[in-house]
Amino acid sequence: MTLPAENAVSKRTRARRLIIVIGVVIPLLITLSAAFVMALWIPELPRPVASHWGTNGPDGYSTVGGIIALPLLITLAFAAFTAVVSWKGAPHGGLLWAHKILIAAVLGVFAWLMLPAAETITSTAVAAKPITGSDTQRVHFSTSTRLGPGVVVIAVVALVALGVALAIQAFSNPAELLLPASIGIIVIALAVSTLSWRVTIDHRGLRVRSALGWPRTTIAPDQIDSVAVVDVNPIGEFGGYGWRWAPDGRSGIVLSKGDAILVTRMNGKKFIITMHDAQLGAEALATVAKK
Repeated sequence: MTLPAENAVSKRTRARRLIIVIGVVIPLLITLSAAFVMALWIPELPRPVASHWGTNGPDGYSTVGGIIALPLLITLAFAAFTAVVSWKGAPHGGLLWAHKILIAAVLGVFAWLMLPAAETITSTAVAAKPITGSDTQRVHFSTSTRLGPGVVVIAVVALVALGVALAIQAFSNPAELLLPASIGIIVIALAVSTLSWRVTIDHRGLRVRSALGWPRTTIAPDQIDSVAVVDVNPIGEFGGYGWRWAPDGRSGIVLSKGDAILVTRMNGKKFIITMHDAQLGAEALATVAKK
């Protein structure tokens, strides 16, 4: 009969082996392989070696030895850190959730440091001019903006996959279907809702709402500091499509590549919404904000 203490020892031994393999051996093998390939290129490399590239070509240089040694040293340091902090397992010999997150985070940080520096996409915003006309005239602008066909196909495929997963769960374990089914229905409803948005600009300001009425956002005229038109790259600037947030603090409805209305609030926050007639919408909003 296997004693609990023996089970704990066996479990701890297996966990430590996994820590060594995943957190130490694999990263070191990858880095050593890369170092070996770089060493083979030494006779063909210039002195010094370009280590960073900007939009106009190389703008950073280093020695050949430094280029090869730095990844090895970084990997060794991270691998040692991973092994040390994860070595003492849970009371029963396994891994804690924090250990698993830590190993994944260390590998992620390592990959981030090893990859070339990320470039920043910047677009020049063109200020929108108010529509000329009588002060007694009212401005009203209304349009719909939606995801392009390609993105819709991807979204539909993902939703179908989710539906299939729920169906499998329903047949295999119907007693535990309530929670995943509830989450799945919410996800599907939100996804369908955000495929298309209605944009309205009138004396109440800018109002944007999804196909089901929520999510939505409203920016009153007295909250608007400026209105402009800007070219948007969804993947490069926002990391995807939908209601998005950018690292620089901008947020908004990003459904397509191209022109978008850029609204800067009085508090400095920026809101973006892409649409095919962004210029006309921006001029209408600038007129409303001016009044």
